[in-house]
Amino acid sequence: MSKEKNSALSAPGCEKQEFYSFEELKALERQGVSVPSPQQVYIGREVPLRHIGKGSILYPFCRITGSRTSIHPNARIGPRGSVVLENSIVGRESVIGSQGPVCLIDSQTGPLTVMGSGTAEQSVFLGKETKINDFTTGVGFRARKGTLYEEDASSAQHTDTKMSVLFPWVTLGSNVNLCDLMVTGGEGPEIGKFTEVGSGTVHFNFTIRGDKATASLFGNVPAGVFLREKRLFIGGNNSLIGPIQAEFGALTAAGARIAGNLKNGLNMGQALTAGHREYDPRIFTRSKEIVEQQVHYVAQLVALCHWYEAVRFPLAQSDPERLTIFQAARQILVLNIHERISQIGSFIEALDTSIRLLEQQPLPPRETIKEQKILLEHWPRLEQHLQGFENHFREMPSLLAGAMQESASRHGPHYTRVIRKLPRNCRDLGKSWLESIVHRVTIQVSSENPSI
Repeated sequence: MSKEKNSALSAPGCEKQEFYSFEELKALERQGVSVPSPQQVYIGREVPLRHIGKGSILYPFCRITGSRTSIHPNARIGPRGSVVLENSIVGRESVIGSQGPVCLIDSQTGPLTVMGSGTAEQSVFLGKETKINDFTTGVGFRARKGTLYEEDASSAQHTDTKMSVLFPWVTLGSNVNLCDLMVTGGEGPEIGKFTEVGSGTVHFNFTIRGDKATASLFGNVPAGVFLREKRLFIGGNNSLIGPIQAEFGALTAAGARIAGNLKNGLNMGQALTAGHREYDPRIFTRSKEIVEQQVHYVAQLVALCHWYEAVRFPLAQSDPERLTIFQAARQILVLNIHERISQIGSFIEALDTSIRLLEQQPLPPRETIKEQKILLEHWPRLEQHLQGFENHFREMPSLLAGAMQESASRHGPHYTRVIRKLPRNCRDLGKSWLESIVHRVTIQVSSENPSI
């Protein structure tokens, strides 16, 4: 292939890639796109050049591929490092690579997103509505499949997320690993009002038994979406042992080991006892409690899915960019739902071995065995119930829908501002509406249904 075809890439897997020529890239300037060094920018021919917005700057060492890739106006791609965009969408006025190299695969950023250096795959960042801080992700971020940062959520240096949902303004410190959890809470982006996770914190989401029925919920969806709840504060260097259920207003001391439920107020954590004991990881305990917790987590995701459909989508009808990214975010929530159902299923399937081993004990724990057999027996029906999460939708109250539109007309396009300005009676009504969806999902494993 000749030089004119811009085929200088020699990395494995790139040999057959067709790129626009230097001359074609220079032509981008006629549509208002700056390419200071076109010989060092590679754009696959499957990317329509019209999908690169006016006012954008493509710095050297960008590689842009994938038919779904687009760049909205006034974005800056690669100001301080090489950038790979593969089937990804960059929001208007976003900065990708503000501190070093960035790789985005099957991901999407909203307006004003600022990404330092790192990688994201099958993740969505809804962007920024304020400029209280000047970044979305810092140096060394890794956002894996199923990560969702809502408006103004951010992370500092060396953070890892997967199947993680961060509500508006949630802030992660440095050297953090948070997978399989949802973090809500907070009343605004100002210091002391947003939910924060301290540096050095890890959410342990894989048990000694080998299961991942460990998703943790910090706050909740029905109240949390209204952005008026007390913030949560997770102290630095915390060990979070999933599954955790934390109330709004829960605070933890630095260096704590946290498990179980976190109450509103300061939680000091738990100490490990010294010594040794016999333990067979194939034998499960607290099975019904764990399944109930995980189904409750699925129910929270379902409620949030319906919130996107009933609230976010209508608010974005006049803004195609916002609507597209809200739709992408909802797909991330669906990914999380399917992941959690799969992990519950793996947990329940492992009960077969647990039951067999328990029955071999000199004094078999009959209630535990009975509980686990019931879970095994009813899992197919429960799984079908959870997979049909779309059927649990309940129409948003008309009073709330009207209040949403009135707030949007009075307070502009910013989502967080519109939601925070809703009157209290509408927030209460909305909370009841979302709680009814959670209840419809969880009823099959609640105490009201003795068959499980």
